[in-house]
Amino acid sequence: MIPTTLTPETIRPLFELGDDVVYMNCAAQGPAPKVAADAGRRAVDRKARPWEPERERLGAEMARSRELFAGFVGASAADIALSTATSYSVAIAANSIKLEAGQTVVVLEGQFPSNLYAWQILAERSGAAMVVVPRPEDGDWTSAVLDHLGPQTGLVALPNVHWVDGGVLDLGPIADVAHAQGAALFIDATQSIGVMPLDIKRLDPDYVACSAYKWLLSPDQCGYLYVAPRRQHGMPVEHNHAGRIGDGPMTLSPGYGTQFQPGARRFDQGAADSMIHVPMAVAAMEQIQNWGLEAIAGAMEPVIDRIADEAGSRGWWVPPKAHRSPHFIGLAMPQPPSPDLTERLAAKNVFVSLRSGRVRVAPYLFTRMEEVDILFRALDREMRSAA
Repeated sequence: MIPTTLTPETIRPLFELGDDVVYMNCAAQGPAPKVAADAGRRAVDRKARPWEPERERLGAEMARSRELFAGFVGASAADIALSTATSYSVAIAANSIKLEAGQTVVVLEGQFPSNLYAWQILAERSGAAMVVVPRPEDGDWTSAVLDHLGPQTGLVALPNVHWVDGGVLDLGPIADVAHAQGAALFIDATQSIGVMPLDIKRLDPDYVACSAYKWLLSPDQCGYLYVAPRRQHGMPVEHNHAGRIGDGPMTLSPGYGTQFQPGARRFDQGAADSMIHVPMAVAAMEQIQNWGLEAIAGAMEPVIDRIADEAGSRGWWVPPKAHRSPHFIGLAMPQPPSPDLTERLAAKNVFVSLRSGRVRVAPYLFTRMEEVDILFRALDREMRSAA
C-alpha cells in the first residue's frame, strides 16, 4: 500500500526498523523496504527450487529493472546496461574514451575512488594530465569546476553530489562547456539517483553510472550504466554469452555468435541475471517510483535543513543551502572526530558515517525530526568526552 503523504509515520512501518533505531546512514547502505525484502525471500525460494516455473520470470524482471532505472534519468531502457558496481561501469567507459597527449581529465578533490583510479591510468597511458578541482571554501563546486574547464579538457568525470558531505554540482552549465570543448562527460550519480532527478536529455552525457544499494534501496551488486547511443558500438570489457546473439540456439549448438546484443545490453556484466538480486531491485525501485523523486526530496529537505541549523549553531561547517543536496550532509567539526566515533554512536543505536574527517548524516523518509535531537545529543556527548 502506498501512503498518500510521505511522513515518518506512514513510511516507517514500510521498513524493518525498530522504534529505537536512529538510522541516518543511507549514503552508505540504503535499507531495503519490506516489499523488496519480501521479494528477496520469494527469490530465495525459487533459487532453492529452480525447476519451478517461477524462475522463468527473471527475463521480464531484468527488462523491468532497465525500464525503471531509465525512468529515473529520462532515458530509454535500451540505453541501460546492468552492472554490479560503479567501478565496472567506469571500466567500460575508460575502455571507450580516447584522450590525446596534453589533454586533461577533470575530477574533484576527494572524489570517490571508483570514479578516479581508471581515469588516472587512462591519463597516464594517453599522456594526458589529471586536473583536480580543489574543494571551494564557499561550497560552490559548480563555479570551481567551470574555472578548470578549457580547450585542453578531454574528459569531465564527476559526481553530481559529493559523497563526503552532500555538496551538489549543477551539471547543466558544466555539460554545456564540456560539449563545447568536445570533451567526454562521465557522471557518477550513485549518491543521488533515487532522490534527485537527472535529465539525460538536458545533459547529454556519454555515460551515467549508479550503484543501487544506496538511494535506490537495492541489494549489493546491483547497478546500472546509461550508455549514450554514440557510445554503444564500443567493445565490452568482458565477453559473456548474454552479451551476444548466438548464431544458433544453445539448445542445439554452443551458442557462439559474432553479433553483439543491441543497444547498451552488450555491456551487461556477466551474471547480472541474479534471480535473487534483480526482483529485490525491481520491488525497491517500483516503491520509489510510486513515491516520486520530487516528493522524496521535498520530504527529506527539511530534515537536512534542521541538521544544518543544529551544526551551524555549534560552529560546525556544512555546505551552504544553495550548494548542498536535499538528502544528506557532512558536518566538519573544528577538531577531527575520534576515528571510532561511528562505532561509539552505533553502540547507542545511532548510525552515521565518518568520511574524510566529516560526520556524514544521511537520513531517509522514515527519519523523525526528534531523531535529529537524539543525534546531536549523542554527538555533543562524544565531543565533550574527547575534549
